[in-house]
Amino acid sequence: MASEVKIVILLKDGHGSVGIQSPECDPVFSTVEGDLVSIAAELPALVQLAEMKWSTNPKNPKAPEPPPPPAPTYSPSAPKSRKEEAAKAQPSWF
Repeated sequence: MASEVKIVILLKDGHGSVGIQSPECDPVFSTVEGDLVSIAAELPALVQLAEMKWSTNPKNPKAPEPPPPPAPTYSPSAPKSRKEEAAKAQPSWF
């Protein structure tokens, strides 16, 4: 059994969302029908299921990172900045 377990219950419309977490492990979420008393009766079984999951996979697999964006391409005739673009578009009176 984990040395520390955090349990969060959100009750709404006759069912509860239960989150169970232990240090160094990703949380495990479940939905249980009923009121607080019936949900509390399910907690030992939900904690046991979470501990079984953590014993084989304490962390969820990492999502693949997106590829880096392509390098910007510049043409030699294109202005290098908006300031240069504005300077060319507007005549200088001073």
